[in-house]
Amino acid sequence: MRIFVAEYAVANNDAKFIQQGLMMLNTLVASFSRCKHTVYYPTAGTRLSCGHALPSRSFFKSLEFSKSCDAGMVIAPDELLKKATEILEENTCNLGSSPDAVHVCADKLACTRMLKQHNLPVPRTVINCVTQGIWVVKPRFGCGSEGINRINVTGMQKIPKDAVATEYIKGEHISVSLVASNSSILPLTINRQIIRHNRGSITYHGNQTPFEVENKKEILGIASTAIKILGCRGYAGVDIINSDQPCVVDVNPRATASIVPVSQVLTHEIAELILQAKNDILPSKIDTMGSAEILLSG
Repeated sequence: MRIFVAEYAVANNDAKFIQQGLMMLNTLVASFSRCKHTVYYPTAGTRLSCGHALPSRSFFKSLEFSKSCDAGMVIAPDELLKKATEILEENTCNLGSSPDAVHVCADKLACTRMLKQHNLPVPRTVINCVTQGIWVVKPRFGCGSEGINRINVTGMQKIPKDAVATEYIKGEHISVSLVASNSSILPLTINRQIIRHNRGSITYHGNQTPFEVENKKEILGIASTAIKILGCRGYAGVDIINSDQPCVVDVNPRATASIVPVSQVLTHEIAELILQAKNDILPSKIDTMGSAEILLSG
């Protein structure tokens, strides 16, 4: 098959996110290549050791090439992913989530409300202003841990109109990586997120996988239910604060940096699983071997 994989930072030479973007892109292109597929990827300069580079000056313009491929994936910031997915679906077979699922997941308020309506545990989430307590304020539409801050409010305080605030929950920062098809969801790993707190800011610096938790069955159940509710397909991730009551704090309907170490411990190629998900023939379970981690600079 001819496979198209487009990653925003690499295609646009976005210095801010190119470290993560390059690692994700390389992981996917290498895996599809090992599965004997012909892989194409747009790039503004960086070249990988496998796959076919497509010179790019614009991420969105580069998506045009997907018309000549059998299937494709796009990785982009939340606020751009829906548009990119719509273009991809017009051109070829989309190996990821639908534009509608992407749209809901990108909106942290809408995503949280939908999960709450289905009785999934989520932190209390508000807009406009917060009352007394400790809150985490983050962009309503955002990428990764950009612009996330913890604040201690003694009275009532307004928050930016394009932000949401969630109650601060003390616990272990973990994520669950999964692959989803039309009829089944396959949990891959539970990962420990490396989170740093610095003068109120909360930033992501990588993860370790696999990560053992005592309530593994509960965590995998919560994550799988979240993916089912939101209708995600292909590779996806669910961020959870594991406390007395585990809470879902974010859902990523696309590949994230976690795919790098996760792919290193799986006994199957991640590309193979993504294609099996599209064909609705996922295995019932999967094994891992060893451990891996990703550490981001900054």
